[in-house]
Amino acid sequence: MKIKKIRLVSFSPTGNSRKVITAIAAAFPDAQTEDIDITQPGNSPTIQCRSDELVLFGAPVYAGRIAPLAVERLKNIRGISTPAVVMVTYGNREYEDALAELQDLAEDAGFTTIAAASFIGEHSYSTAVTPIAPGRPDSSDLATAEEFGRQIRDRLEAAADSAEARLQQLPPGNRPYQKGLGPLPFAPSLLESRCTQCESCLPVCPAAAISLAEQIEIDRDLCILCCACVKICPEEALVMDAPPLVEKTQWLYDNCSTRKEPELYL
Repeated sequence: MKIKKIRLVSFSPTGNSRKVITAIAAAFPDAQTEDIDITQPGNSPTIQCRSDELVLFGAPVYAGRIAPLAVERLKNIRGISTPAVVMVTYGNREYEDALAELQDLAEDAGFTTIAAASFIGEHSYSTAVTPIAPGRPDSSDLATAEEFGRQIRDRLEAAADSAEARLQQLPPGNRPYQKGLGPLPFAPSLLESRCTQCESCLPVCPAAAISLAEQIEIDRDLCILCCACVKICPEEALVMDAPPLVEKTQWLYDNCSTRKEPELYL
């Protein structure tokens, strides 16, 4: 089948998921490409995809599941037997039910899953002191993603339609899914002495949880702990210092430092 257009649909607060699906899409240089980043509030348009398009879905794993905020925004993307690739990034621990959940979301929306993958991205809680998959996805990961894209292209070219190209092997995951982490009463803390009120953190928050009045404030009820604000702050004025989060970060550093590799399903 001939692919005329590729849509890259990503919920990617720290950019890792978007990087991977962009690398996969590089295998289709002749196709028109549309980047649909649904990370930010107000940027989740309702889109109907055709059967001669390919949609690449990318999202991060939060405690073994897809973030509820991402789930809601993904529901606006619909297909009509449209071939789709589902891909999750996780911080070198486990992706558990997230890939299965993303596949189910795609299938329920009218897509036909032809490939699936998990890639490793630098953990949101990673720091210079406790690095967890630092720099991932790295050049090796992105090379793997590009080769995966070529395999997907070959599969589509050999198939008459998306049904013929359908993924035969279900990716790992429980159905019903494990219970997600749910809201936590934490958010990054502000070190006022470092903050210059540059406002870099405001536009990157996917939950619109950050505001600036007299100082930067983060609404704990809205925060999803993606740490996009922590990563972007040029002064390192936002930190994850709540004791349970510090303890969890140390556990991840102690137990999840052995390098894991992407898992591909085609």
